[in-house]
Amino acid sequence: MHPQIIAMAAAEHVKDMQADATRARRARQARRARRGVITVGAAARPVQIAAQAPCPQVPCPPLSARAA
Repeated sequence: MHPQIIAMAAAEHVKDMQADATRARRARQARRARRGVITVGAAARPVQIAAQAPCPQVPCPPLSARAA
């Protein structure tokens, strides 16, 4: 093919890729704006609270002297 045609096709492809990237970035920004940004500190807090809370139920009943 002619080099000029190849250059035009490549430029068109780059424009399409940039448009796709812009569309995806705006969609991500809109999703984050709707649900709020999750920060590293906020994401780690519920796990730490759950890990520190005592278990409400004993995992297994204690063994009696007769069972042993």
